[in-house]
Amino acid sequence: MASGWALCKAALTVVGAPLSIPAIAVASRRTQRLTLDRIRSFGDHLTAVATGQDSPLPAPRRTRVASDRRILITSDLHRCIPGRLDWPARQGTKVLYRRVLEHYASEGWDLVENGDVEDFWMVGGSTWGAMYDVSRMVDGAARGFADEPRRELLRIHLDRIVDNNAGIYEVIRDGFDAEHRYHRTMGNHDDVFVDDQLAEHLRNHLPHSDVVDTILLTRPEVIALGDDGDDAGIDGVDGVVAHGHLTDAWNGPGVSFLGQALTWLATAFDDLPGLGLDGLPGEQALGRLLSGHGRNRLITLDPRFGGNRRFDSLDEERLFAELGRTEPPGGWPWLLFGHTHIPMLRPLDATGGPVRYANSGAGILERSFTALEWNPEQRAPHLVIWIDEPGGPRRVELLADGAHLTPTQGGRDQGGRAQRSRS
Repeated sequence: MASGWALCKAALTVVGAPLSIPAIAVASRRTQRLTLDRIRSFGDHLTAVATGQDSPLPAPRRTRVASDRRILITSDLHRCIPGRLDWPARQGTKVLYRRVLEHYASEGWDLVENGDVEDFWMVGGSTWGAMYDVSRMVDGAARGFADEPRRELLRIHLDRIVDNNAGIYEVIRDGFDAEHRYHRTMGNHDDVFVDDQLAEHLRNHLPHSDVVDTILLTRPEVIALGDDGDDAGIDGVDGVVAHGHLTDAWNGPGVSFLGQALTWLATAFDDLPGLGLDGLPGEQALGRLLSGHGRNRLITLDPRFGGNRRFDSLDEERLFAELGRTEPPGGWPWLLFGHTHIPMLRPLDATGGPVRYANSGAGILERSFTALEWNPEQRAPHLVIWIDEPGGPRRVELLADGAHLTPTQGGRDQGGRAQRSRS
């Protein structure tokens, strides 16, 4: 059924290409203009969420976590239903992620899953995936996003994702959520949680979870002052955790129909018999990181269409240039994003200078994943890779080395034993 539905979608795409391609080009010009306005307002957004004011951008939900805690930050996990589009299963990261979470839970760390956790955009890959796609299209055309039949479809889809990743949710529930050490932000692939009723349904699986747009890593003495730390403003914040799609011209709030359309198309071609165009990172992606060739420069996009030839759609260069022009006297806190699938730590901007930015990368590398560790003593992030090996998970730290990332010579496996990283 998945293959048959994919053939229908591919045929529709080919027939409609003369109309759809110009329409996408026109739409991207319009969404890029909106995104440039959002980039110019991003500094005001950071100040607003830190002071409890109304943000000029569509990301009002926030929470605070004390910055004196050890925090593991992961993102872009893309947990999915069973079938061909189960990316964590195809990449061999399910057991690895569960074992690594057990390790951090036993040591008392907090866990932040920073957006694109459950994937509601990828469709097909199985009979249910095809039915979900058709039902979503029919119901969306007939009634709209917020109606109860659509909510029920999404609830069922979430339940199937949880069942397909039961071991991971068990560790999160018992090791982090039960002790109020689990935190969530919303990304674009799980943007259904903008609906409070669907966020409430997530609590059937993770009872204390609260999906927000921004997590403020705030100094504990500021939190102790009361008023939720708002009086201290941005100066009391050491780090801002957000998925990173807010200033994305193709995937941001209100303009994500472009990213959804591309995802819909990509999943169709991935399901075609004998084709299998999945776009997942292979062994070479991990090899580049371990050999010191991991890219550590801000992403630059075409200013007209909000994209580039690699299909990036987050203009990090322009965003940080704007933040540099509006920097407060005490400087901006660390910005800790995901979304791009490209791990970074103090990347270089166009002038060759580093910025206070780190990106956790993605949870779907080949038998590995990247993550950020928040160091409370330094009030700064570390960038790490966890690798699945016969002797157990191995941790390798990545250091910023100009325009590239360099692996440390020592790592740590799940039990904390010293390991030598390969180069």
